Amino acid sequence: MKFYPVLVGSTFFIILGSKILQNKEVLEQSANVATLALSVILQALPFILLGVFASALIRYLVREDWIARFTPKNAVAGVIVGSLLGLFIPVCDCGVLPVARGLFRKGVSMQTALAYLLTAPVINPVVILATAMAFQWNWHLVGLRVVSTFLVGATTALLAGSVFNYRAFTDREWHRHEHESSKLSLHQLLVHAGDEFFDVGRYLIISAFLAAAIQIWVPKGILVQATSNPFMATGAMMLLAIAMSLCSDADAFVARVLANQFPLGSVMAFLVIGQIIDLRNIILFAKNFRLSLFIFLLVTSLCLTYVLSLSIHFGLGKLMF
Repeated sequence: MKFYPVLVGSTFFIILGSKILQNKEVLEQSANVATLALSVILQALPFILLGVFASALIRYLVREDWIARFTPKNAVAGVIVGSLLGLFIPVCDCGVLPVARGLFRKGVSMQTALAYLLTAPVINPVVILATAMAFQWNWHLVGLRVVSTFLVGATTALLAGSVFNYRAFTDREWHRHEHESSKLSLHQLLVHAGDEFFDVGRYLIISAFLAAAIQIWVPKGILVQATSNPFMATGAMMLLAIAMSLCSDADAFVARVLANQFPLGSVMAFLVIGQIIDLRNIILFAKNFRLSLFIFLLVTSLCLTYVLSLSIHFGLGKLMF
């Protein structure tokens, strides 16, 4: 998995170099790709930095048992609270699983822990601010992203909690008793945040150049044909989000570039599914959950996102706001 960004990046730059050598006209287009990609990177980097270090500090300062004490036991109420916990525990998508695991060990329900796991990467102040800035303070679109993520994440968590029990969490860390767990020091958390920043940065650089290349180099005829079909456009953007595996603090800036070519519904699919199911989360879910729960989360979130995104394309977004 660590070699995935290097492999993709190397392939991209080999193709880039060959195109420049074959045709001098491509030199100007390459400059446009680089300019567009660098603008995305420079806008997103401060939010990634803020996100990973705020996440580290929150995990150090906030104790999960404080949250668990006030979490309702009712399934529906627990899912709603879990879906909104990211507003108060704003960890990035890279650190959300340890927090969800800690909440579960402290006694919150399976539904609540899953709801937090699936929604917190988007429904938190840092990502909301980053999305607003990326889309030039378009609060309609920001609200649409938050509500869409809430609907997909909360529904998936509620259904999963109704079908499965706690034994579906296969990693023993989910079931370790409180006295067995040790709290990381602030220094350890900050070191981890620094490592996370550079890890996420690699994905951002590759994804920014890929998005810029799609806008500059892909023939307009192909884009028009793809984007004129909402079913195809939505599926393509969901696959792109999964493959790019972007951090939630940066994905809106890449989505803003793609929004020039793709319709709103498919852009929303990119912004929602990329923080629930991507290559990193697939590996983490496969390690932490029983295969049946893993497949259930995967299929349910993909189907809900696809249907919701098509609904937005055909007018649901205007009715919601």
